Amino acid sequence: MISKYNPSSLHVALGCATSLLLLSLWRKWRGRSKLPLPPGPKRLPIVGNLLQIATSGKPFWETASEWSKTYGDVLYLEVVGFPMVIINTQDTVSELLVKKGSIYSSRPRYAMPLISGFGWTTATLPYTAQLRRQRGILQKFFLTPDLLNYTEVQQRESYEFLKGLLRSPEKYEKHAHHLPASAIMMNVYGHEVGTDDDPYVQLADESGRALIDHLGYIFLDLLPWMQSLPEWFPGTNFWQVARKGRELSHRVRHELYSLTKNKMKTGTAKESMTTKLLGEAANTGKANDAETEEEFADVSAMVFLAGGDTTLTAVMNLILAVLQFPDTLRRAQEEIDRVVGTDRLPTFEDRENLPYINAMCTEVMRWEVVGPLALPRCTSQDDEFRGYHIPAGTLVLPNVWSIANNPEVYPNPSQFKPERWLPGGVNEKSVRPINYAFGFGRRICPGRFWVEHMLFITAASLFATFNIERALGANGKPVPLEGHNEWSIVRFVSPSVCKFTPRSEKAAALIREANGSIAPRD
Repeated sequence: MISKYNPSSLHVALGCATSLLLLSLWRKWRGRSKLPLPPGPKRLPIVGNLLQIATSGKPFWETASEWSKTYGDVLYLEVVGFPMVIINTQDTVSELLVKKGSIYSSRPRYAMPLISGFGWTTATLPYTAQLRRQRGILQKFFLTPDLLNYTEVQQRESYEFLKGLLRSPEKYEKHAHHLPASAIMMNVYGHEVGTDDDPYVQLADESGRALIDHLGYIFLDLLPWMQSLPEWFPGTNFWQVARKGRELSHRVRHELYSLTKNKMKTGTAKESMTTKLLGEAANTGKANDAETEEEFADVSAMVFLAGGDTTLTAVMNLILAVLQFPDTLRRAQEEIDRVVGTDRLPTFEDRENLPYINAMCTEVMRWEVVGPLALPRCTSQDDEFRGYHIPAGTLVLPNVWSIANNPEVYPNPSQFKPERWLPGGVNEKSVRPINYAFGFGRRICPGRFWVEHMLFITAASLFATFNIERALGANGKPVPLEGHNEWSIVRFVSPSVCKFTPRSEKAAALIREANGSIAPRD
């Protein structure tokens, strides 16, 4: 499912150029240093590099990667006076965003998320005490799988995914969509999704896509005076969008949280992150503290919003990979048959003995990165790096696509090659995608291992039980595969027409007998 608002290359570039600081103040700061700015393409008066970006004909991340071959891996741009630094290699990202995290960990404050009620999200907060508290809660739960026992839920939901494919394989995207949504809701709220029209799944979808869309309202950052215009004034439909956003924001923060609280009062709540948070608050005398409650609601809602699209896109990319490179599926099935056999479904206990499946999950996060540009950082003070001056207030963008497609690190980067990660493989000792596909340093996603676990059990279960093949058209030739939306900040992939066929009647029987979730979702 692709967002209705898909920023163009121009919009992405402008979005990355948004800064909290006024242009005049930035120029004053820049003037304090005698060091040169980092190299980059020649800038025009007023518009800077805007026209070069807009007319490149490529997604911004690809254009920036090309420029880095000429100007180096630290690339300086300006867009209508706002400074930007694009980082194109993993080593330099580590030098700046990790080792200098005190300078490079904040965020610009986008206008639209603030006026639409989404300014509370962990992803958009500047580096403040509020953000550190939220991340502390998330790290506690998602870096310690046993605390939530989330792998048990993931395994059960992966089996439910197989049941959906058995019933209606043509709806595989819908089943893939419900897979992470169901697991997240159970882990975070103890809510079990039973039907396709579950209102909370729809709420998560609508709210998550709204947040992504709102980041595209760049003109409000470039023309802040527009926020003073009344709603009836021509060209101010953003006020209507913002009003709808505030409604969604309130619902996503409070509806499931309140439902879980009420279930706790009646003794019917299932164990989840929210019940554990509320239980700890009760034990420390903060059960009715409004500030604590608000923080718990925000953290729970952020997981609710953030986990679905990333995992869905990774699963869809994995399906696309085996359609495009069918030998990888055959090799995966050979490994599963040898290690697991054909009398049961894979479990997490098999993970250590399935190196090729693990390698596939690693490679798919590199082969087609979900977020080609990490969300921009904003320097909190002036910095010097390699003899260059990076002013305070500069937008800093890690180019994840460039990192993942660096041929010097990953030979033949456009090829899906799981074997590169196996013992003796060319990338056995390389930086793993989990260390750049989910952010960096002090803002790296605490839920990254949750996604990695979800992807493994889904891949192992799917490949153990189904053959996946390209569909044939009327001319007898394979139907062309669908690609990615290259003009969105999240690279959603459209479902390709293909065939899911149980590998055997025995495999189909294992699926039917598996301990999945509750009622069928068709």
